[in-house]
Amino acid sequence: MQKNFIAFFLFLVLFGAIPVSCDIICLDTCGCGDNPPPRDFSIKDFKANNFLVGQTFNPDFYYPKEDLYKLIEVSDYEFLSQAENPIRGTGFVQVTNACSPAPNKSSESITDIKITAKKQFGISSEKTVEIGSDISSYFLVTEYPSISGKSISEYLKEKPLIYLEEGLFLQWNSPLVENQELVFDIKIKLSNGKVFVFEDEKMKLLK
Repeated sequence: MQKNFIAFFLFLVLFGAIPVSCDIICLDTCGCGDNPPPRDFSIKDFKANNFLVGQTFNPDFYYPKEDLYKLIEVSDYEFLSQAENPIRGTGFVQVTNACSPAPNKSSESITDIKITAKKQFGISSEKTVEIGSDISSYFLVTEYPSISGKSISEYLKEKPLIYLEEGLFLQWNSPLVENQELVFDIKIKLSNGKVFVFEDEKMKLLK
């Protein structure tokens, strides 16, 4: 009878029905073991997409500037070191590490983001932006749409790194004299000297 009780108790513990102290038993689910270290990676390429808050993006529509972003994400990368994240268990029960690992980050920081107009447009009755103009100062950048953006110059002062599963959200931050399709190039430079250029990107914005 006692053996049956002990077996049932261990069964409940292994499946998490009864919490236990790390001093009694440790399957790496409560922080007893070492968390897997973050893995640095080198960026090989980026991709650019349109991101729309709360809606499905339609390239034929014009959107409020508060809702539309140009999203830059890592599309190709290479890990610089290997890190193990073992699955540990006892008997037929295997328990993975439930602690959230530190995010994998780029070994390079972003040193420059430059946005160049490829189409003329007006931002006021007195101000027209000509083709070839640097329009970086008209954009905000953030790592999450839910967080208020910063100017690109302010953002670059932080020597920002890139994390996997995250991206850069670029948002237009100036009035327009009419509904306008912005056409521009984006150039991103990294601390290792690599440069990535996205040509003829478009954003259709409401006045």
